[in-house]
Amino acid sequence: MGDDTSIAVFERSSSLRKIGGQVGLFAPAFQAMNCLDPSGDLSSAIVDAGVQRTMFRLLDMEGTVVSETPEEKTKDMVAIPWFKLQRVLLDAFTTLEEQNKNEDVLLSFRNGHQYRAKIVIGADGNLSRVRSTLFEEEDTIPEYSGSCVWRMFLSGEYDGINAGECNVWTGDGKVLTVQKMGSGDDCRLYVSGLAGWPKDQLNVLDRKRYIGSEDGEDSGGSTNNEDRIERFLKTFEDFPPKLLDFVKQFHDTASILEHPVYFRPVGREWGKGRVTLVGDAAHMIPPNMAMGTPLAFEDSVSLAHSIRTHGLSNRALRAYEKERQPRVNQIAYKTIKNAGSYYTDKDDDANPFKINDDDKAFYESLMNFKQEPIPTSTGTVSNN
Repeated sequence: MGDDTSIAVFERSSSLRKIGGQVGLFAPAFQAMNCLDPSGDLSSAIVDAGVQRTMFRLLDMEGTVVSETPEEKTKDMVAIPWFKLQRVLLDAFTTLEEQNKNEDVLLSFRNGHQYRAKIVIGADGNLSRVRSTLFEEEDTIPEYSGSCVWRMFLSGEYDGINAGECNVWTGDGKVLTVQKMGSGDDCRLYVSGLAGWPKDQLNVLDRKRYIGSEDGEDSGGSTNNEDRIERFLKTFEDFPPKLLDFVKQFHDTASILEHPVYFRPVGREWGKGRVTLVGDAAHMIPPNMAMGTPLAFEDSVSLAHSIRTHGLSNRALRAYEKERQPRVNQIAYKTIKNAGSYYTDKDDDANPFKINDDDKAFYESLMNFKQEPIPTSTGTVSNN
């Protein structure tokens, strides 16, 4: 590691607003985080910023309990609002080893600024602008999964669930989730709903694509449209009325995220030359297995090992892609298939919260995946 090595991070968002979703993190995510930071400080910061699950409860549409997973089995599961996870990660950093100084990449931004880098890592989400500069249009645009998701935080005191508990109602190709975040937080209750949505009615959704107005004029409707909550309530009208009444009373239109669910088909390339992609930019999948964020952390571990072995080179990036793609493609294939079967075709055998005998080996491989910690470097990092 040379002392002149530097890392520049370019963030698309101008602010981290209290909007959108919650991330559920479990064993694979923390295993990857502890490889990135063997001290455990990063994992501890995330646990402190979120809430540890004390109960995971599965119910049917009428509210009858199907199964309960108590605290001794959920103690390693943490729920954290996405904006809080971003804040924790912004306080962390990693180091890279620079070896090859003969080539670089020129980055040009709309504001006229330009930067040169030995490698570029695109971690800019499902509508990755980095991806769009590398590949033809057919390899950049995500495909519609046939479903829509609503996500929101509510600040009222909901007495139907205790702090740390998560209730999930499923049925009729729909999933309604409630996570109690705690009484001392202004985001006390997190609610999300996922259900099938006709492709020919995407234009009525608040966000026709994923990130809304930041993506330009083709993003969809207005973020101030009260119709969002009405669409949510209509979609889940057959679910327990107590929760729906609470949502209707305490929702904040400005904090609701409504958008279709997209995915990136298995087999698309992740990089070219001295550029590669991680997370959703490389392999966006539907959220029904809660593996989007864990896979991004795992990508980071693999990429760091590859750079340490091969230096800041295109060889390192291709080695990373070759190592990661078999695991990611297996997970992506099953997630995409089940999402279509459950939310679009309403096949209850594909319910993401019901694991049948055929799935057990797959889920064991999912949860028991291990990576080696990244050795500590001695160099310095400069902020650009």
